[in-house]
Formats: sequence, structure tokens, C-alpha cells
Amino acid sequence: MRTGGAFVLGAIMGAAVVWLWGRQVEAYVEEKTRRVRTKAAEGVRAVEETAGLVLDRGTDALRRADDFLHDTKEHVSEALRAGQEAIRPAPAARKA
Repeated sequence: MRTGGAFVLGAIMGAAVVWLWGRQVEAYVEEKTRRVRTKAAEGVRAVEETAGLVLDRGTDALRRADDFLHDTKEHVSEALRAGQEAIRPAPAARKA
């Protein structure tokens, strides 16, 4: 039970510290972390710009691939139609 009592006492003391000096601690942390947060925000912006460039390049590559596939589809269709015409038997002559 001694550990439980120490935990409760620690929780009460922590609450008292936050209640008494919470704003000062918050201001201190704000001041000390300002430079780190600024650098982190700049890093996020740099990642956003780089990701945009990479995705733009990917879009161009996909567009070229789509054009290539469309052209290939047309060529295959033409070749298949020509093959159909080549193997289709001529109409039979009618006897009258």
C-alpha cells in the first residue's frame, strides 16, 4: 500500500505544481522550443514541395505511359482486323 500512497501523493503534488506554476512552465517551454518548432515547420514545407515535384513527375510518366498504351491498342486492333480479313474466306459463288 505504500507504493499506492506515494502515487497519490505524487499526483496531488503534480496537480499543485501545474496549478501554481503552469503558465510559467508553459511560457518557458514555448520560448525554448520556438526554434525547434520553426525548423520542423520549414522541414514539413520542404517535404511538401519535394513531394509535389515527385508527384508531378509521376503524373507526366503516367500520361506518357497512357499515350503509349493507347497507341499500342490502336496498332494491335488494326493488326487483328487485318488478320481477320486475311483469313476470312471469300463469299461463296451462288449457283443460279
